[in-house]
Amino acid sequence: MLEAIDVHADALKRAALKAGPAAKVPNCPKWTVHDLVTHVASVHCAAIGLVLDRPVAPSPPPEWVDVLGWWDGQRLALREALVRDPGSPWTGRLAHATAIHRLDAESALARPGPARLSPEFARGADDLVCAVVLPGSAGCGSGDRLPAG
Repeated sequence: MLEAIDVHADALKRAALKAGPAAKVPNCPKWTVHDLVTHVASVHCAAIGLVLDRPVAPSPPPEWVDVLGWWDGQRLALREALVRDPGSPWTGRLAHATAIHRLDAESALARPGPARLSPEFARGADDLVCAVVLPGSAGCGSGDRLPAG
């Protein structure tokens, strides 16, 4: 699952850079790519605190280039925290959340490709989708997530 976080975060970043910070995210209609990346970086920051049992309130920078750098730092720190606690229940959830947000970022591309996750990986996301994304659409804030179609 650590590798899945890396793979999906890298793909999310590629899509975010290609789409640009002002691009609208169709899967989350009130969000731009900038909002999406800020959200993912904030989630990674908060997860570090949870894994290390040192809660932290994320404080994202406002500028796009700074958000990208901050996210890169959070990704590295998250990986280190999860390596220290390989049995953490957060590893799978973060892998699935990162994958879902990768699909969100790819939806912002002018020509998004087909959304694909391996069946084995997708089956593991059931808990995340049922617990987080569907009830109140917490994954995009304010009930903004559209059903995949």
